[in-house]
Amino acid sequence: MKKLKHIGIDSWNRPVYEDESGRLWKDVNLGRSVASLYSALNNKFDGEPDIPIKSDFEIMKMEE
Repeated sequence: MKKLKHIGIDSWNRPVYEDESGRLWKDVNLGRSVASLYSALNNKFDGEPDIPIKSDFEIMKMEE
C-alpha cells in the first residue's frame, strides 16, 4: 500500500501527493469526494496527469 503525503496544489487546482519513493500523484477529482490519482508526467509538480494509480493507497494526515 502506498502512503501519500499532501505537498500542495498545482496550477490547475489539483491536489498533489508524494509517495515514499518520491513519486508525485495528482487528484483529478480536485479533492472532491473519492481521490482519483494519476502519476504526474515526468514526475513534475505541474506535470499533466499521466497513468492512474494501480495499487492501494492511503493519504496520510498532516501530523503523520
